[in-house]
Amino acid sequence: MKKLIKSQAQALKTGWYIWMFPVFAVAISGWLLFDYYKQQGPRIYISFDDAGSLQAEKTTVRFRGVPVGTVKDVFISSDHKDIVAEVLLRKDARNFAVEGSKFSLVTPKVGFGGISGLDTLFEGAYIAVLPGRSDAGEKYDFKGQSQSATDPQDDTSPYIIETENAESIGVGAAITFRGVKIGSVTKASVADGGQMVNLQINIYNKDTSLIRTNTSFWRKVGVQAKLGLFGSDIKVNSLESIMAGGLELRTPSPAGPMAKAYQKFILLQVAPKDIAKWNPELK
Repeated sequence: MKKLIKSQAQALKTGWYIWMFPVFAVAISGWLLFDYYKQQGPRIYISFDDAGSLQAEKTTVRFRGVPVGTVKDVFISSDHKDIVAEVLLRKDARNFAVEGSKFSLVTPKVGFGGISGLDTLFEGAYIAVLPGRSDAGEKYDFKGQSQSATDPQDDTSPYIIETENAESIGVGAAITFRGVKIGSVTKASVADGGQMVNLQINIYNKDTSLIRTNTSFWRKVGVQAKLGLFGSDIKVNSLESIMAGGLELRTPSPAGPMAKAYQKFILLQVAPKDIAKWNPELK
């Protein structure tokens, strides 16, 4: 009888030790889970017009090349107008979840000026971020930009060009003034009603004084020819303008006030006839 009682006591004692292992395992798992969530930053939501290159658990958010977050999910907005990326920021990157932060989808670009964004060819597209002011209020929903790696929009101002069709003018087409590039086409969309096309152009802020309320925009023709009985004049622009198109702009005298961001202009098919006389001081 004493042996039976002793063996039962030993069994209970051994069983108590056995039950301690799962208890310790649960406790350790709970602590690791708590530490994991403790290291996480805020969740933000970035909407894009088109984000087919985004991949959940793979696409990263980067600041100056350093990953500061990861896309956890990609879904369609409730109104079916945008693609939304759910992003989990790192704990040390919570200062990006503030008013004024700008997010843009960076993809590779191949052009006559060279190839840019080669890292995205191997690693996939990523979302670049520029932080808002440190004293700005918290924000968790953002509107992202779709852009190429060589078209940063953080130091530009947007304007709208309205045209009946955008034939020969694509995203990335140059905006030039007297042959100098001062911006590019960053977005093309069909206007409400489907009768016109809106082109968004972004002009470098250092050149926005050139955009006045009476500025004229027209298509930049790759090859211009004037044929006559006693001679011909043929002008060939850059190969890039022939292939990708572009827009040229000038302002007549007297120049109007500086145009505000998102002001709308009507695209002319050809340059104005008296453009040679347009030479106002713009500053």
